[in-house]
Amino acid sequence: MQRENRWNRRRFLSTMAMGGGMLAATRSALGALLPQQSYFPAGVKAGDWAMIGHDLHNTRFNPYENTIAPNNVSRLKVKWTFDLAGDFIQSTPVVVGDRVYFASYDGHFYGVETQTGEMKWKMNAWNLKPGEPIADLRPPNSPTEMRGSAFYDGGRLYFGAGTGKVHSVDAATGREIWSTQLDPDVGPNQTHISSSPLVYDGKVFIGVSSGKGQFACLDAGTGAVRWRFWTVPGAPTAGGSVWTAPAIDTEQGIVYNVTGNPKAFPGGPILFTESILANDMESGELLWYQQIRPRDPYDFDIHTHPVLFEARHPTFRGDTVRRCLGAGTKAGGFHVFDRYTGEPYWRSMVTNDGLALNATAFAYNKIYLISNSSASVTSPDVDPLGYSRGERYRESLSVTVALHPYTGEVLWWTPNSASAQNTIAVGNRLLYQGLVDGTLQALHVETGEPLWSYQLPGPRRGGISISNGTLYTSCGTVGRPPYTLYAFSIDGN
Repeated sequence: MQRENRWNRRRFLSTMAMGGGMLAATRSALGALLPQQSYFPAGVKAGDWAMIGHDLHNTRFNPYENTIAPNNVSRLKVKWTFDLAGDFIQSTPVVVGDRVYFASYDGHFYGVETQTGEMKWKMNAWNLKPGEPIADLRPPNSPTEMRGSAFYDGGRLYFGAGTGKVHSVDAATGREIWSTQLDPDVGPNQTHISSSPLVYDGKVFIGVSSGKGQFACLDAGTGAVRWRFWTVPGAPTAGGSVWTAPAIDTEQGIVYNVTGNPKAFPGGPILFTESILANDMESGELLWYQQIRPRDPYDFDIHTHPVLFEARHPTFRGDTVRRCLGAGTKAGGFHVFDRYTGEPYWRSMVTNDGLALNATAFAYNKIYLISNSSASVTSPDVDPLGYSRGERYRESLSVTVALHPYTGEVLWWTPNSASAQNTIAVGNRLLYQGLVDGTLQALHVETGEPLWSYQLPGPRRGGISISNGTLYTSCGTVGRPPYTLYAFSIDGN
């Protein structure tokens, strides 16, 4: 374990009082919500889905959803579709009140009415002046790559773009309030932002992808940079991308990030690539880190967002719980650590490859995840993927599993019809997932039994959110339309 020795007195005493992350707490029979699950940004109500992970812990669990349930999920039907996106939608739809907000890969952001799917506004992240052509502003061959999700707070949306900029826009109109260029070196294999921000206490926390990795803290009101942390400090190469959202422990004032591999491969290790990092929210001071793999020529990023959770022992009586942080890699399984010291607890290697992008959630004292596996396959006489008879190809398979958060034990295991590439969501004892073959499903959280399925007209890569009785997700992936946002509700009402 690697730990920085610059802990301040308040944090050191607090951590020692925790006893290495063990916490005694009194809970009701129904359980108690964590502070981050009961925290609502300004203007957000119970039932809304205001950020990529639903809450500051990234649990992707909406504990306030009470409309769609195991006994009526079979009645889910399409409520409306939005077909005006110019490219595929990778972001998780953010839902607040009567609006749903999402980005498309071609650089546009949308505000849509939740009841009808009517577009209320469309914002172009490339246009800094009204009416100015995109071609005049875009650096040569630079990607648009709007991959991340937004964060809603106080009538504003915050998100990053392929330009390497962070934007704050008015949620009612899409009008830009401010934008901040985190790195001017924008272009193919250079700086862009694929991650999603978290906003808390007047601060915007967001990571930078490709180029030379960093994550930064910005002032939510002005966009001014308050501090930065470089993930490849002093290295003669780039890398250490931050591909996903951070997690925040508001009680201790800690922000957690995970990083990707180096972009070049010198003989020695590069800090802080393929690492989990804990930083002080106010100053950016590094509190501890764990590097999963110091050298990597195989692109084994940590690419599931860090998730914070409390794990109850499977046999001990009482309410003693362990405060944990978990994250997964492309190859190497799901890792769990003490949230305050970085001490490793356990690792679960579910399949021979790794986890799908951001496909993790925590609810009901279980960790849910999708893990993909590659296999060499010979095409049969009739093959739905279009391969000719007898042709050899690599096919990605996957499973959805529930793990015990204290031990890593597999509680249930459900094979999938295809691999997955993006988020899952949990609400009211249902787990929602989508696969690259267009399958959209709801599974029972206690057994993994599929209770509902819908076949989208194309592959999918977008995120899932469940809010106020409606399931939101998208269809389409890179170069594979249709590019459609879907809303599902009971009987389509």
